[in-house]
This record gives sequence, C-alpha cells and structure tokens, in this order.
Amino acid sequence: MLTLGMHTLQLLSLILYFAATVFVPALKVPSKAVVHLVAHTHSDLGWLKTVDQYTYGLNNSIQFADVTTIINSVVEGLLANPERKFTYVEIGFFSRWWSRQSVSMREKVRGLVANGQLQFANGGWCMHDEATTHYIDMIDQTTLGHRWLLRELNVVPLVGWQADAFGHSATQASLLTSRAGFNGTFFARIDYREYEDRVKRGGRQFWWDASPSLPDLKTFAEANLHATYCSAAGYKWDLADQLESARTFTQADDVIDDNASERYNVPVVLKHFKDEVARSLQATRGANVMWTMGCDFTYMVSEFWFGKMDKLIKIANDDGEFTVRYSTPYEYMMAKLDEAVNAKIKYETSTGDFFPYASAAHEFWTGFYSSRPTLKRLIRMLSSYWVASRQLQFLAGVPSGDLPLLSDALAIAQHHDAVTGTARQHVTFDYVKRLVAGYNDDFSVRLRTALTGRLFNLSNVSHCLLSNVSACDATATGLAKKGSKLTVMVWNPSVHPNVNTFLQIPVPRRDIRVEGNGVKSFSVYGSPTQVSDYSNVNANWQPYTIGIILSLGKTSSLTLSTPGKYDIPRKESHVGYSLKSVVSRDRRGGFTLTSDHLKARFGVNGRLKSIEVLSVGQEVLVEHDWCYFKSSRGEDPSGISGGAYIMRPVSDNVCEPISTDKVESIIIDETIGIVEQRFGNDLVQRVILHGDTVDLEFTSLGIPVKDGFGRELVARFSTSVNNSGIFYTDSNGREMQRREVDKRRNYPFVQTESVAGNYYPVSSLIFINDTETQFNVFTDAAMGGTSINNGEVLLTTHRRLLLDDQKGVSEPLNETEFITAYEGDPSMNEKGRGKHYGNPLRVRGTLTISVGRSGPSAMRRVREQLDEKYFSPIAVYSTGSTPNLNCSLELTQISPSVQIITTQLLNKTTLLLRIAHRYAVGEDDERSKSVEVELRSLIPNELDYNVESIDEVSLTTNTLLRNGLDTVVLKPMDVRTFLFHMREHKWRGMSMSCTGV
Repeated sequence: MLTLGMHTLQLLSLILYFAATVFVPALKVPSKAVVHLVAHTHSDLGWLKTVDQYTYGLNNSIQFADVTTIINSVVEGLLANPERKFTYVEIGFFSRWWSRQSVSMREKVRGLVANGQLQFANGGWCMHDEATTHYIDMIDQTTLGHRWLLRELNVVPLVGWQADAFGHSATQASLLTSRAGFNGTFFARIDYREYEDRVKRGGRQFWWDASPSLPDLKTFAEANLHATYCSAAGYKWDLADQLESARTFTQADDVIDDNASERYNVPVVLKHFKDEVARSLQATRGANVMWTMGCDFTYMVSEFWFGKMDKLIKIANDDGEFTVRYSTPYEYMMAKLDEAVNAKIKYETSTGDFFPYASAAHEFWTGFYSSRPTLKRLIRMLSSYWVASRQLQFLAGVPSGDLPLLSDALAIAQHHDAVTGTARQHVTFDYVKRLVAGYNDDFSVRLRTALTGRLFNLSNVSHCLLSNVSACDATATGLAKKGSKLTVMVWNPSVHPNVNTFLQIPVPRRDIRVEGNGVKSFSVYGSPTQVSDYSNVNANWQPYTIGIILSLGKTSSLTLSTPGKYDIPRKESHVGYSLKSVVSRDRRGGFTLTSDHLKARFGVNGRLKSIEVLSVGQEVLVEHDWCYFKSSRGEDPSGISGGAYIMRPVSDNVCEPISTDKVESIIIDETIGIVEQRFGNDLVQRVILHGDTVDLEFTSLGIPVKDGFGRELVARFSTSVNNSGIFYTDSNGREMQRREVDKRRNYPFVQTESVAGNYYPVSSLIFINDTETQFNVFTDAAMGGTSINNGEVLLTTHRRLLLDDQKGVSEPLNETEFITAYEGDPSMNEKGRGKHYGNPLRVRGTLTISVGRSGPSAMRRVREQLDEKYFSPIAVYSTGSTPNLNCSLELTQISPSVQIITTQLLNKTTLLLRIAHRYAVGEDDERSKSVEVELRSLIPNELDYNVESIDEVSLTTNTLLRNGLDTVVLKPMDVRTFLFHMREHKWRGMSMSCTGV
C-alpha cells in the first residue's frame, strides 16, 4: 500500500513503483559538484496576447511569441542530440499543439518522453495563481492537465513548478504539491528581503510544513537561484535577445569554441562560468545546483540555446572542476533529496505561506488581489455552477467526457495572469468569451440533457447566469402575462442543508406568488440599480425581484405564478409561515431591522452601527462605510506607481470616505429586511438580513478619476473587537492563516509600505477576534484585505488606475466602455493608440458578515457559512412540467465535518468523487476530529449504480494509491480522491416526491 507525504528514502522506493508503469528517468548520484542546466520555456495562457494569439504566433506587434514554433523547435532540437533535455509545464498549450500533430510526430515525441529527454513539471493545464484562486479550481485545472498527460503520454509529473506565481500559498504546498503526488516544488517569487536572507543563511532549500492540520504533507521546496525562473545575466540566448537593438554583449554571452577564430573566447567563457557557479554554490546547500535556462516564450529557435549549452557543457566538463549536464527540475530535486539522505545535508523547516510578495521596498504585489473584480466574480460563479452541474449530470447518468469546454475555459482562467486581473484588456475579454462559451456548451449539451431525462423530467429548461444583475430571459417571457406559471427547481450543491437559503429571482412584475416545499418567506420588491451594458439597455433586465427564504435540503420545487384575469388582487408582499422581519424607528432618526436571528441597528447618519445576535444577546459595534485609497503616480524618488500588480496608495495612506454626507437609506422591504443605501453618486448598497448573516450587496457606479488619480474602492468595517493587530485570512478557501500587522513569520522584516505591505489575499474569508467576539467577512470573489487599525477590517473591492506599474503588462488598469488596443512599442501609444474612454466599469458584488462568540467552537458555524457562500444553490426554470424530486437524494447521513467537493461522471462506468474535511485542527472540539467515511454510502440508494469497486487515487487521479476500499479515515483539512468503478447505469423508473427540511 502506498501513502502520500513520503520523503527522502521513501521517495526513492516510490520512484521504483512509478517506473513500472510510467516514464521516469534514471538517477545518477554525483561524486562532485554538479550544475544542472534546466532548459525550459514559460508560456502564459494569455497575458499580453490571447491564448490563440500565443498558440499561432499572431499579433506580434504586441509580443514576439509563438508557442507552436517553440514546441516544434524544441522537439527538433531534442531529436538532434539524445543528451539534450527539456522541461515543459503548461498542458493547455501542449495539448493544443499535440492535437494538430501527425501519427509519426506523436510517436517521435513519445520516444523523447520514454528516454527522459522531454519531461513535464507541474503538468497542470496552466501554472495557476496561488493568491486569488479557490482550492477546488486549483485541483480541477491540475487534474485536467494530469489526466491528459496520463492518457496521451503515460506520464505522471513528480515535481511542482510554480515559478511565476506572485507569492505562494499554504494550500499549494499541502494539497497541490504533496497530495498531488509531487516530491517537491520550485518557485521564484518571494519577498526580496526574504530571498536575500535565505541566500545568506543557506535557506533556499527547505522543508515546507505549511499545514498544522496535515504535518504528514510536509514537502521539499526551493526558491530559485537567481530570484527568477529565467537564465542568469550573460546566459540569455533566445532569438528575442539576439534581436534587441539595445542589447549589450559581453564576452560570456556567446560561446566561440573555434580556436581559429579571432573571436575565440573559451577561456573567458570558462572563467566567467566557474565564477558564477562558485557564487551559486555559496547560495546552495549541497553539491548540486540548478541553473534555469530559458524564460518567457523562449526557444522559438531552440538551437540558439541547445547549441551554446552543448558547448558550455563540453568546455566545463573538459576542465573537470565540476560536472555540468542537461537536467530537469525532477532530476535536480531528487539529487537534493538524495543529498539529505546520503550526504546528511540538513534543510531548515518553514511554515505558513509566502504572502505578500514584494520585489522592492515600494513594490508590494498586493494590488492584483483585487484587480478586475468582475472577471474574478464570473470565475467564482462558474466554479460553483460547475460543481452543481457535474452533480446533476452524474445523477442523471450523463458523462462529462475527457475535456468539456467549460473545464478548459475554467482551467485557463486560473492562470496567474487571468484570475489575477493582470492581463491586457483584450485578453481579459477573451477569457470572458471562453468562460461564457464553456457555460453555454455545458448547459445546452449536458446539463439540459440531464434535467430533461427521466430523473428530473423537466422540459423547456433554462438558467439565468446574469440574475445577479437582474437579467433573466426565463422569467421575462415566462411570467409576462396574467395566469402564467413557471417551475423553478433549486439545487443545493452542498451535502448539508441550508435552512436559510436566500434566493433572489428577477421578475417582470410585482404580483408574483411563490408556492413550494421549504418556503419560509417571500416578498417582491424593486430590483437594484441597473448594471446595464453601458449605453445598451439589457432587454432582459427585470424591474422587480422576488426574494425567497428557503429551508433547503438537497432540492426544492417552486412554482412562480401571476394572477389570472379574474383573480382578486393581492398585496405586493407576502409572508410565509415561519419568518418575520420588522422595522422599528427611534426618535433620533435611526432605525433597526430585526429578523429571527439578528438585529441590525442603523444610526442617524444612515450607516450600519451594530449587529446583535439574538440567541445569545451579543451585540457588536459594526460601523460600515466605503472609502477610496488614492493610487500613487510615482512622483516620489522611488518612481513607483500603482498598477494591475502593485498596490501603492499616495504617501498619506488615508482611505477617504467616498461621501461625507449623510447616507440616504431607504427601507426596500420589511418582510425579509432589506435597506438600500446610497453613498453619494458613486455607490449603492443593499443591506439584507437572512438567517444569521447580513449581506451587503453593493453596486459601484464607477470610480471617479477626474483629478488625475486612480483609486481603489474599499469596504471598511470599524468594530468593537480588540484584535491588537492580529487577523486571519483563508488560504484558497482552506486553512486560515494568522497575520500580524507589520510582521513576517520567517525572516527579519521592516515595513516600507504601511498599507500595501499589510494587505493579504482573501479568497473567501477574513476575520478578527478578541477574547469575547469574532467578526467575519465572507467574500463572493477573491480580493485583498487587511486589519491595520485595531478593530478594523478593510477589503478592496474594485480598482481603477491611470498608470502602468512597469511590471510587464504595459497598460493601465482602467476599465471603461471603450478601449483601443495598446502596442508593444510605447512610442506607438503616444501617437494615439491605447485609449480608455466612455463610462467606467460598474461592479456588483456581495460581502457577507457575521458575528459570534470567540472560543474553541467559534469556527463551527463559520465553516458552514463558508460552504454556504461557495456552494450556492443553482436555480433552473421550466415552463412545461413539474420536476420529479426526491428529498431522499440527500446523501446519506454524512458527517458535518465532511463535504463532497467533486462528483463527476467521467464515462458511463467511472465516477470521480472527492471528499474534503471542512475543519482544521483546533477549530472545534468535535468537528476537528478525524472522520471515518463509508464510501458506498456517498451514492444515493435510489440510483441504480452498481458499484463494483472503489480505488483511492492521488488528488489529480493519475496514480493508484489503494484499491478495493469501502471506508476511509479523513483527517482535518485533508482532501481525498476516489474512482468508483460501476456497471453501466440503468434506470428503475422511480416516482419521487419531496418535502422541505
């Protein structure tokens, strides 16, 4: 039996196991210092150009880059010399190249893989970001790449390569390295001061113990030698380097080994190389050192690289002081692990993560945490949709296939210049186009087939992706006339009930009624401020919204109806049978909203003032407002301005209120409890009470920049919590990370940017606490957050900047109605190219807040709320039938500590199923314990799936760990993956009914 988390000697035995089934190169133990030359290219799946433009070498006026030519040239170079080796990373590109190759070329490539010349590191569809991604998306995109590699090339990647991500997360270390089957990982971008400190103390190589809950998943890691993934100065041999008109040549740049030439320079090259190697060894523990040879989109003419490396290797080896050879990240890593065993080299242990990343004293890469919020939100919405859609497809027996279009689009969107918001505008448009095309393909091809099948029996099915901006074609047409009826099936992707599900459906009229199981309350009210397509009014925008509070188990069937011609008119709002919200006003002009769980008080200035939890009588002062950080224009000696990557407020670091006037507050609905607030002309917000949480549904109407300063829009919460500079942020939706203002965990630190240097990525949750109270803010998309002042929480929700931060994108983050493309040559932009004009981008999002008592079980309800935010219900509409529903489709008696995160029918006889422990060690006295899970009970009994066997596989499904399982013990924070092998699905022809929870 194999287990994960193996190290040192155990790793070597693991290699022998893999060698029997997949291609793994043999290792040679060196007897003296060895320089590993790692030939590689770094290929962004979109950045300055779109994926297709990079694939086919289009639009070279922006960037000279052609992935097809790169791979062709690399393969040709490897075939020319069997000693050469190359490492490729991004399978999203490699698969596109592969699909156009002949049978003979594919066989040649398989041969290169078999003899170890062509190797794959990381092996995900892309090199995903680690700050703004959700762990489910990280797993999915890596799985997509790993399954492709196993299917097409019989390859299992064994090493991580997150070279260009802008900081590195604890979740990446524990789940996406160890659980993914990697023996270690490499990265380049850590704080420049930490890098310098590690070089001084010999700490570039270390054991990364990132998860207190999963110490067995400690992994080997290394911060790359030259603080980058590119080759060192003097060894940049790409075509683009040769073409740079301003290139400064040194004698070490070219290798002329013809002693008949007057340019013969072998002695100079050798001395330069030996001096550089000596410095490298001083910064490395052990006798093995890695030199990365390549950079962004290099090797379009691979002989430029291979030819010079061939010469360099011969020259150095003839000298004999040390060995130089072609190598790969995997081979180098195994040499370092072997040194730990046989040479007794000791590596230090590091904990936590590597955020925030700074490249200089005033260059904190914390702006991208919040850049392009609408793209981030679309990705998160479709991520949740994809979880639900795969569940429904499985239940109906509809396989997803090897590469669904939505999987491809979502995987590309996790790229470290996509979800981060750091690609150019036309590339961002391309990401959105791909995501929407993937969604349309999934719904029209697979989900609609599942919902119209015998299990659910729906007809004329539709779904409203844009319901968050009050646009829905299904209700616009289905409820337009008197006497209309529309069936709504609500599906809960979580395996746990949500007794206070809040569902908002755009509708065309006020006189809508709701009937159905689990309805606790509903009301019809005016829709929020329209977020239209700028000058083009959205034809499907609905003027009203029906808000429904449901007690939702797995599913619920609702009927929306309009009165008939002769029906007696009813009130515009209708209360269900179990929930009431009331509004009370005080003499001084304030007012209070009260629900079954909470009481929210608003002051005379119209702003939220406090929240009281009625069940325990706990009241917390919570003052909420919105403010702007002005972005620096780089007018100080550092010359650093804010941009897509960099956050840098002006020198006073003051977050200025967006409006100093009294907030205009209007009570929109008293049944549910909705207040609309207007903060000047810039922002409208709805405060909504439901269950034990408060939603802040905000609409930014555009960030003003007329004074020549860009701005960052910040939600500010000032509370009575005495957190003393300590706060917590989630790691990709998983384990919480302790943060402390102006402090770092692993190295001496002096703060140089008091705001930007204290910002951290918030994928899903940030909280502060003291001995009595915990205050939580849940986000609906990734953003940056902090708690600089005592009792305060700041979250940056939108950014509009007028200058580029000189980090490569060469385009300001200024999203407007009209944008003309920027050229690669800055002088062309000065001649009229690259303009932003028209109305500014409008942004809608929702922050959810909750309060509770501190203590050993403070996270019990918070973890549930976290899942309720991500696993949001999906509503589908039908005009022709009432669905078959069965509450017994509830997955059987699963522990409250366990969540099913992936249910995907790969083919008619194979189900991919992942389970995750919801709690970390120490978060709850009961729920933080390990849980035994009966695997066969995870499939509803009503489904006629005959499970023949269950295998546990690696996180990305490419390695068998154990077969013939019935139960598994799930540790806190762990994620485990299984393949259920079944006979082909057959239906019994069930008759179903459903009642509410």
